[in-house]
Amino acid sequence: MAAVAGIFLLAGATALAALGILDHQGKKRLAQKQEAVPESMNFSASLDGSEIPGTGQLRYQGKTYTYQNDRMTFLIMGIDKTGKMESSEDLYAGGQADALFLAVLDPQERSISVIGINRDAMTEISVYDRNGLYAGKETAQIALAHAYGDGMEKSCENTVEAVSQLFYGLPIHGYCALNMEVVGLLNDAVGGVDVIIPESAAGADMEIDGERHKTGWVTGQEVHLMGDDAYTFIRYRDTQQAQSAEARLERQKTYLQAFLARAVGAVKQDLALPLTLYQAITPYMVTDITAQEAVHIAKEAVSYSFSEEDFHSLQGEVRMGEVFEEFYPDETALYELILDIFYEEN
Repeated sequence: MAAVAGIFLLAGATALAALGILDHQGKKRLAQKQEAVPESMNFSASLDGSEIPGTGQLRYQGKTYTYQNDRMTFLIMGIDKTGKMESSEDLYAGGQADALFLAVLDPQERSISVIGINRDAMTEISVYDRNGLYAGKETAQIALAHAYGDGMEKSCENTVEAVSQLFYGLPIHGYCALNMEVVGLLNDAVGGVDVIIPESAAGADMEIDGERHKTGWVTGQEVHLMGDDAYTFIRYRDTQQAQSAEARLERQKTYLQAFLARAVGAVKQDLALPLTLYQAITPYMVTDITAQEAVHIAKEAVSYSFSEEDFHSLQGEVRMGEVFEEFYPDETALYELILDIFYEEN
């Protein structure tokens, strides 16, 4: 019996040592990415925004700010496709990024900030013809940046470029694109998530895997989301309703906050969970974040604080375009949000 116990202890110690090695390797790799500083944080002269070349500093309204390059910024994308991630020969069929979030880790304050980006935010994106040849820039909904590509790395890199462009040259240290249906797997892995049903999700009815999924949810109802219900909650959108993209983004923020709280508890109970989930969702994911980096990020994040005040949305105005809604960010509010999260006043 003692021998059996010894074997289990040895196996546990070996697993922890392996995770420790992955954590160390991930920390080293991420440190190399932190050397980047914003390429262009120039704003308009009317708002007194100016860059101090080569210093990572800028002046704004008479004050000087320094970019904090210890911040780690990751772009999380939810793609409107199902099934395993596969390269598409049709370079216009990469899938749109229906969910876009920037997750920012601040090691000084040991806190996490999350910025939700409206999928209809109008910004400059790179466009390509059907042969994959660069066709220039155009102003369009940021979700479309992912559609111009192969649905894999090219699509993700185009979206990273567009988001960085929207955020005035902000460095993005890694990306992760997930087919939206994988949400159910992640949700159930942390034991499900509790939410209050907002009006925008009441009676949600959508097709999942070829079958109708009607929830019967009622506004104000408290629900413990499991499986397809989690997918429906973050994915459902009534396109006949005005500003439905903004309403869905608010639901996604609500869900993400509750999910993170559950995930922290789950990881504390099982330190190997991040690696297990990384391996499980790999077929449904495109990312430049390695398993080693994911282990290190998860290890750090469980000790970081986050609250409702750490979740941010872009301020702006929704206008009806020729066919679809268009969201125009308030440039002053966006610039000041960037200063607040990524810079420190000297």
